[in-house]
Amino acid sequence: MNKNTVVAFLLIAFTVVFFNSSLWNNFWYGKVLKKPVPTLQTSKQRAAQEAVRTNAADAKDTATVKVIPPGNDTAPMLAASDDDGAAAETDSAAALIIEDTLTVETNRLIVAVSTRGGRIISLKMKDYEYAASVSKKGLVDLLPTGSEGGAQLSINNESFDSVFFTVVKADTGSGAVQTIILEAKSSSGKPVQKEFSFADDTYRIGYIIRGEAVVGRKVTVGWVGGIEDSEASQDIPFGGAIDKRRAHYSDGYSVNHFEMSKRGKEEPTGNFRWVGMSSKYFFVALVADSLRDADIVIEGRNAAKPSQGSPKGKDIDIDYSIYYKADATTSEISDWIYAGPGKVGELSKHGMKFEKTLFPVLSWVRHILWAGLWFPPIAEIILKLLIYFHRLLKDYGVAIFLLTLLSKVVTYPLTQSSNRSMMRMRDLQPKIVALRQKYGKGNQQKFSEEMMALYKAEGINPLNPGCLPMFLQMPIFIALFVVLRKAVELRAATTYLIPWVKDLSQPEALFNLPFSIPFYGTNVALMPILMAALTFFQQKQAIQDPNQKVMLYMMPVIMLVMFNGFPAGVVFYWTLSSALGLVQQKWLLPKPAAAPVVVEHHKAPVKKAGPHHGGGGGKRSAKKR
Repeated sequence: MNKNTVVAFLLIAFTVVFFNSSLWNNFWYGKVLKKPVPTLQTSKQRAAQEAVRTNAADAKDTATVKVIPPGNDTAPMLAASDDDGAAAETDSAAALIIEDTLTVETNRLIVAVSTRGGRIISLKMKDYEYAASVSKKGLVDLLPTGSEGGAQLSINNESFDSVFFTVVKADTGSGAVQTIILEAKSSSGKPVQKEFSFADDTYRIGYIIRGEAVVGRKVTVGWVGGIEDSEASQDIPFGGAIDKRRAHYSDGYSVNHFEMSKRGKEEPTGNFRWVGMSSKYFFVALVADSLRDADIVIEGRNAAKPSQGSPKGKDIDIDYSIYYKADATTSEISDWIYAGPGKVGELSKHGMKFEKTLFPVLSWVRHILWAGLWFPPIAEIILKLLIYFHRLLKDYGVAIFLLTLLSKVVTYPLTQSSNRSMMRMRDLQPKIVALRQKYGKGNQQKFSEEMMALYKAEGINPLNPGCLPMFLQMPIFIALFVVLRKAVELRAATTYLIPWVKDLSQPEALFNLPFSIPFYGTNVALMPILMAALTFFQQKQAIQDPNQKVMLYMMPVIMLVMFNGFPAGVVFYWTLSSALGLVQQKWLLPKPAAAPVVVEHHKAPVKKAGPHHGGGGGKRSAKKR
């Protein structure tokens, strides 16, 4: 790794850390936007808040009286104990209605639908479990604990979220397509039905609204419960920006993205096909059957209450509620819901541009050389290559190795040009040092003129063109980093190349310390140590200027501390890249030519006496010169 690469990497790292720091957030949000300053939720805070929500949910569950199975024609009644039987008999009939839950299981999902509001109150994915770093265990439920659920319904201004539905059909067997039909009456007495359909091998859920109360009215379908965050936020500079929940909406052709730093509401109007929200690895969307003139509502809200002692108004973690509003021209509206992983193959097969939600460019980054145009396509190509290599070799570690090798091949001409330029600059260091000693202190102008003459004589651009090839490669390296950090395909993936790593999406940990080291953490990992050693040898090959020797020791330490908390897949890629870079630097660069003998013009060379010249002749010749 040459000097300019080191400087560029440090500048990039400083930029990313600075724009995610409290100093910048306090200035941008507090001074410029006049908004509450957002903060990241640490894993400890998340665990504590999750425990509070779980306890509250458990307490609520213990208050539930009895569940009546579907198909009972009579109104369900509360089961009362002997002690309060008399009180139960005096209650009104409305108070005796209780909530029933219907459960559907496909080979992808386990879904629970409540008769109260006809809402989806649980949606578990059978292929995904909670990360070991969070307090929850078992299958990931896309609806957070204690949330309002999903698939809400309003007709004009009448909400059906608290209305009890009766079960018209509950085909919850083991067929290829399972159906639930629920019915309630509007305030005008007209019937309204909700129909859910669940098919195997898909994360798509059919959602139909029909009835006399629908036609000619504005129908609002919603997903109020937000989306679960199955991972713990990692307290590293890049972690918060990539892991944050985001909202999206689309006309079916282009996709708009945004994220909120505080509670608020966005209400775009126009022709829309869907509205959705995403966490780091998962995605939920409400999709219309056709492009409609609709109103979209996206509400940002706290996923958890601020911790004790937080400044007033400051939010911890933003989640979203989404709504799709459109006028019904007939007595039936046929919508559907996507609720599942953010896998590029799974998202793209629906033809709705869902895959565009994987790598959105937001915030100030959008203004860096039009990053919103070129970064998502590069990231998508890299992700598809990673999946293709895995499909061939059935090992994501080998796939990462091939992807790293391919990136080195693609950027080889640029890297080689940059390295050659740096090598030539390194070879010129003795001459530059000599010129600095001769002119630098007393005659800066003469020193600059001699430097320019030296560059011209050696054929080197004084603007140091070695930086340009390096910056041209940075988009690929950044895209590789983001893809390996965000790809759900790497979640819980292992590889025989590094068998001690059990999950490529989580930080490596040979063992954990009983205490935390500032900036380093508690986990001791092997690959960051190896990468730091490779960085040291790269620096040693490239740095010859004594004034830059501090970089030889400082850069490996920075790499060790920074990468210790990164996911193992990212560190594996960067370690391989460092090793291949060292190979290229040591064996593929041309060897420097032997340094020519420098003849000082103010001193006369002394020749040894030959067979035909005596010592005195040699001295006389020297004097004449």
